[in-house]
Amino acid sequence: MKGGCVCGGVTLELPRKPEYINICNCRLCRSTGGAYGYFAPEELTLTGEIKGFQRADLPDVWLTMHFCPHCGSATHWTPSGNTALGRIGVNMRLFVQDELAGIEVRYQDGRGVIDETDDFVTTATGHIGDGKAF
Repeated sequence: MKGGCVCGGVTLELPRKPEYINICNCRLCRSTGGAYGYFAPEELTLTGEIKGFQRADLPDVWLTMHFCPHCGSATHWTPSGNTALGRIGVNMRLFVQDELAGIEVRYQDGRGVIDETDDFVTTATGHIGDGKAF
């Protein structure tokens, strides 16, 4: 699968489709507009210049958000600090929606997650192409 940012300065390539896509309501995900599929770090091939952002308002930063410095498109996130997630989140909104048809979309309540011991709660689900998701 190949995708890219709005200006075309960053391209992303993945060997497969994600098992599902999360749309989270936490401040970071809502502000960046991402819908994230999860992959092992080595599965993402990225070309072009990216910059990273970490929230300064949190005592324990879990993620670094990466984006194109030219158009601002969020490309992916990686774990930060002591966070050992073993995965990265790739913004699936940068890929052609028709290529994602049928993939489950999970709406997550990330605002209720305070630390790494908390569980995300799925509040709704849908599938790409059902007219309700994505």
